[in-house]
This record gives sequence, C-alpha cells and structure tokens, in this order.
Amino acid sequence: MLKKVSVILLLLLLGGCNLENRLEYPDLTIRPNWVVKDFEARITSEFVNIGNASINTYGHCWNTKGEPTTRDSLVSYMGQPPLEVYSSTMTNLMPSTTYYVRGFAKIGLKTFYSNQITFTTLKKQLAEITTGTIAEEGIGTLTIQGNINAAGASPIIEYGHCWALSTPTIASQRTINTGNGKLGSFSSLMKNLNTNTKYIIRAYAKNTEGVAYGEEVTYITSCKLAPSVVSGLIENIGTNNAIANGLISTLGCSEVTEYGHCWSKSPNPTVQNSRTIFKQGSVGSFSSAVTGLETKTAYYIRAYAINSQGISYGNQVSIITL
Repeated sequence: MLKKVSVILLLLLLGGCNLENRLEYPDLTIRPNWVVKDFEARITSEFVNIGNASINTYGHCWNTKGEPTTRDSLVSYMGQPPLEVYSSTMTNLMPSTTYYVRGFAKIGLKTFYSNQITFTTLKKQLAEITTGTIAEEGIGTLTIQGNINAAGASPIIEYGHCWALSTPTIASQRTINTGNGKLGSFSSLMKNLNTNTKYIIRAYAKNTEGVAYGEEVTYITSCKLAPSVVSGLIENIGTNNAIANGLISTLGCSEVTEYGHCWSKSPNPTVQNSRTIFKQGSVGSFSSAVTGLETKTAYYIRAYAINSQGISYGNQVSIITL
C-alpha cells in the first residue's frame, strides 16, 4: 500500500513539473517612443511574447530611485491585455526630475517586469501664479493682488484675473495685462459687479505653452444700496391738505422698514420735517395724505424710503395750497 501511494505522489510531482515546463510567461519591453512633459509622461510597452498563462494585471510602475516595482507609483489594468501594445499616462510628476519606469504583468503571485527606462521631465512649462487677496473698493468694485511665481518655459504674454459665478477661465470676464509679465505681484481692478453676489476668481498667466490658473478664491460682494423711490403727482390740493403719490421702484439690499412723504416750506424736505409714516414697504405705488398745511402757501414734497442701508428721497415736487 505504501509503495502504491509513493508511485502516485511521484506521478503528480512529475505532472506538475511538466505543466510548469509547458507554461510560457510574458516577455515585455518598453518602446523607445515615450513622450515626456513637465508634469506627465506617456509610456508605451509591447508584449514581445504574451505567453500562454492568464495575466491578472499589467501596466507601468515608476519611481525616482531605480528598479521600480508594483509597490511604487503605478498605472495598472485588470485582466488579459486585449492587444500586445499598451500605453499609460504617468501624471502628477515633478518637473526637472529623473524617473525610472518598467512595464509589468502579473500572473498569480508572480510579477514579470520589462526593461527599465529613465527620463527627466522638462522644466515647468506653464507659469505658476497665485490668485491673491481681495479688497472691496466700493459698490460693485474689487481690487485683487495676485503674484506671478514662475514664468514657465517661455515669457508670459498675458496675465490678470478672471471671474464668474462658477469656475472662471479666460473666456469669462477678465482683466488683461499684456507684455512680458515679470515675476512678482500685480493688481487687478474688477468693476461693475453685482451686489450681494458670490463670485469665483482666479489669477491667470498665459505663455506660448498655454494658460496657467491660480487657486480659486470666492468672494461675496456687499450690498449697500438704499431703496429707490419716486415722487408722483400731487392731487386734490385744498386749502390745508393734498394727496401725494409715490413709488418704491426697488427695495435696495434689505427690507424697506419705513416709507412715506415729507414736506416743508423750504426746498428739499427730509424726514426731520413733517411726514407720513408707513411700515414694511414693498415695490409698488403708494399715497399719502399731506395735512396741516396753511392756505395759499407754497410747499415742497418728496417721497422717501428707508432700509438698513440708508434713506433715499424721490424727486422734489411743489404745490401752492388754495
């Protein structure tokens, strides 16, 4: 019985050795036509012999020390390669840095590597720019201080700031400075902005390689607008009273808390003079009873409206009582 078991084990062992001998493992090499930029590179590998074993994973791996493995940075693809040639784009590389790259293919627990290549990324091609800090100069106007940190591979031909309600580009509204942009700070004046609006702002710098953008900065413009009000016709003028009409055309940046008409015998009456008082105004027309007037006397009347931003007066109208 023992002799029989030994024979079986010997046959299994020989069969396993024969199976191992019949397997053909992949043989791959990196083609010499790689493309290297400042922050990325594109590498192409070829299976000279793809073998007859089932490939689980394949791709490219790289590092800055040499002999990279799949424990280093990598781009990987699952399953059997559909073609004998495949390419990978290595991203987030550092400019002016030497890298070592190998292709790889995994079969079970075994990993097979291609020849190693090495290259040095280009110096930074695009400019490097910082968006900077923002200051509000007045209603609808901002200044922003940016900084050009590096010019890139060629001189800067245009720079400034761009802004929009979502991520801006140079197709959005922008300031434009032309000529050879020097390293250091620069400022932009952003005008005609809407009040109480969130803008996203980025610095930009353009050279012959393309456009570089700074970090996104979000800013909400302030709202400092009082209401807009119009003084209307004066009707039903009597000996000591009249009806004044008015219109709140816009509320400004906050709720209208008081509105009405004010009047006096002197031009440009204010709320310090006689006035009517209405609370919680909205856009639309209104009328006031102007009372306590003297007969055959000239009066000046203005509509007014107040919110938390201030007080506005309408145009001045005048009457003479009967």
